[in-house]
Amino acid sequence: MNKHLDITQDRDLLQGSSGLHNMDPRLKVLTSFVLAATVALTNNWISLLGLMGTSMLLTIWGKLPLSKVASRLAALDSILVILWLTLPLTYGGEKYYLGHIPIYVEGLKTALAITLRSNAALLGFMALLGTTPMHKNLEALRSFYFPQKLILLLHFTYRYGHVLVKEALKVQKAMELRGFDPKLNLFTLRSYGNFMGVIFLKAFKRAERVTNAMELRGFNGSFPTLEPHKAISLNEIIKCAAFCALLVGCIAR
Repeated sequence: MNKHLDITQDRDLLQGSSGLHNMDPRLKVLTSFVLAATVALTNNWISLLGLMGTSMLLTIWGKLPLSKVASRLAALDSILVILWLTLPLTYGGEKYYLGHIPIYVEGLKTALAITLRSNAALLGFMALLGTTPMHKNLEALRSFYFPQKLILLLHFTYRYGHVLVKEALKVQKAMELRGFDPKLNLFTLRSYGNFMGVIFLKAFKRAERVTNAMELRGFNGSFPTLEPHKAISLNEIIKCAAFCALLVGCIAR
């Protein structure tokens, strides 16, 4: 399977003994909520830079592998390049000329702001959620009284998402072996429509099999946990509060 399409958690991020790895998942999920809120509400350059710096501190505290961090940022920024190629040329407002090409200042500022927001969010979530196994993240959400159906949806999306990607790659490979050559024509559009239909049917059939198997094993709509909830230490609470204060401080005027 193509490793770039694998949505499962990275073992290199999970394996570690840093303070962030050992922190209670409930505190990390709570800090993630604060991070998401600050990313959404930050609206000035000093705040954006402070938010980026705080996310970098989280990655340093978590001792995340530099190669993994760089590869994830490169994958994100390769998508954001589209913004840098379009917004400065089309945004409007005050402009300067690069030769005969107009460059809009507000477009550059907007592209830079989106880039800082996205990179700060990715770094923060990698450090907070990427260092905790998925089942513990979901258990932390349950402790915050998240709807059970939403938790189940997240669980099965994580558990079977890579399976559907693998099925899609099989179908794509079969199409290529039969001489499929995508072009901008009606035949290609019809082929991709059939491709999506096949993936939908495969997903539906697998969902039925999984449902039947779980019901036969006594599944009643929730996953019981055998791990008792441990008490959160004062030291962890202080560290979490400090980072939350830093994040909130990024949007304080």
